[in-house]
Amino acid sequence: MSRVPDPMVPSPSFPVLDPQAVHVWFCELSRHVECQTAFVAELSDEERARAARFAFERDRQRFILSHGLLRRVLSRYMPITAQAIQFGTGEHGKPTLSGPAGPSDDLRFSLSHSAEYALIAVARGREVGVDVEVRKANLDCLKLAERFFAPAEAQAMATLHGDAQQRLFYRLWTAKEAYLKGRGVGLSFGLERFEIMFEGESSAARVRLRGSGTVDQTWKIRSLPLPDHLAGAVAVAGGDGDVHRYDAAAFFLA
Repeated sequence: MSRVPDPMVPSPSFPVLDPQAVHVWFCELSRHVECQTAFVAELSDEERARAARFAFERDRQRFILSHGLLRRVLSRYMPITAQAIQFGTGEHGKPTLSGPAGPSDDLRFSLSHSAEYALIAVARGREVGVDVEVRKANLDCLKLAERFFAPAEAQAMATLHGDAQQRLFYRLWTAKEAYLKGRGVGLSFGLERFEIMFEGESSAARVRLRGSGTVDQTWKIRSLPLPDHLAGAVAVAGGDGDVHRYDAAAFFLA
């Protein structure tokens, strides 16, 4: 994947998704609270039931806003309304589009949210995974890495301290999550079974499978430029491509 255009800037028209491109939408959920009622009306019965099961209103609201924005974003790439979109699941439970999608049958997407933020990645004809995390200052990053990461990754973290160590942890964690979400296998695959290999100080990375020592040539990963208290990554299957980042508020707020 080539460079990520930065910073996020409003576009005069909704971006066209080229087959070689990946669009990543940055969503600050608190900016869309006034849309909550409209979003609820566009959710499916199953999504509304899931929202109702949250014990805390804060979590219920975040679910509604992130899934409502997902529908709004996807509908702009498709010939149907946000409410008409139907979701299914792939072989390993990864969310997919189903139903009368028409010309958008090849659309692939991934949603991640953490606290007040969400990322939505969209691609055509190839799988995609995305992850966003709010950095927690009191997290014992090295202990978690030694427990869950590949030994080489934990060793690299042990050479760092303080903020540098935490940044590497979240850089690796979000890359791993994006890769697993893209493949649709989830954390049950095991974070220690593969290593994230960044190309020096660049944001680009590849995946090396520990069992065979081979590089997974199918996938490419890129860390995303986000506000300093956040970390995020996108994983894309098949070939190079530009990653374009957009602010949802620039397109989905009146």
